[in-house]
Amino acid sequence: MKIRKGYVSNSSSASFVIKKKHLTEEQLEAIRDHYNYAVTRFYDLDTAWCNEGDSWHLKEDEKKIYGETSMNNFDMREFLQAIGVPLEHIGYDGD
Repeated sequence: MKIRKGYVSNSSSASFVIKKKHLTEEQLEAIRDHYNYAVTRFYDLDTAWCNEGDSWHLKEDEKKIYGETSMNNFDMREFLQAIGVPLEHIGYDGD
């Protein structure tokens, strides 16, 4: 058994990439404004995964939209499923 005596970080990071051709315009807009979309559209769901300040950093080009976070509680995978994005179209960590 290994025992760590030094500093242990509890941070996490995650990322995703989705080809825009797999998204509707509504899904793309929802991803761009994911926090506000989640709290206004899914108020009847258990949105404990959606806390203010937990928004993802997004960037996009002509063909793809990318998201990254270094520490958050916003469950982007659950959000993407909730807006109907098929899981097979979501790439993670450089897929």
